[in-house]
Amino acid sequence: MDLEIYNKLCFYTDLAEFEGACFHRLTSYHWESETPYRPATYFKMGVVGECLVATLKCYEENPRAEYINRDDPIYTDSCLEFFVAPVDGRDEYINVEMNSKGAFLSEFGKGKYDRVFVRTLTDKAPLVETFNGNDVSGEFWGVTVTLTKEFICELYKIDNFNFTAVKANFYKCGDECEIPHYLAFNPVTTLPPGFHNPRCFATFKK
Repeated sequence: MDLEIYNKLCFYTDLAEFEGACFHRLTSYHWESETPYRPATYFKMGVVGECLVATLKCYEENPRAEYINRDDPIYTDSCLEFFVAPVDGRDEYINVEMNSKGAFLSEFGKGKYDRVFVRTLTDKAPLVETFNGNDVSGEFWGVTVTLTKEFICELYKIDNFNFTAVKANFYKCGDECEIPHYLAFNPVTTLPPGFHNPRCFATFKK
């Protein structure tokens, strides 16, 4: 049986309104070492105008960030990830994997083994912006990723669509961090380490 959490897909008039939305915590932990590492990690997602926007935030000091180029193996760094199938009825999904320096890896395809780099399909790209700070809970870093409708249409080779049912999952990982770790929003049921399991994406409905 597929594991799915259903959530409301919220719409916002502008980024300022989106920034005031509540975060949700990642509470599913996978493939842990004997000494678990579970940095507090949060996300929020919504439709802002003609764009799908997601913000992820992690309370973590000195995150590993070795890579600086697009499509480097960012998942080996301390990494925040947004996997999303934004077009209802289509199986292909986009993965955007980002470190604290703003370097990102982005791919497109139906599953783990048939993925291609987004840059080979379109000149357009996800917009990735990083931020950092501290509050009563400690030091944090984060990323906001924006997918325009124009970008999504070009990637899926469609003329138009409406954001009605978006399937997505949100992750925090780090294959080569001091303590490798794999956090998810919606539980992942695959046995080997890997988040490319669209059956386990959460569904966000209008």
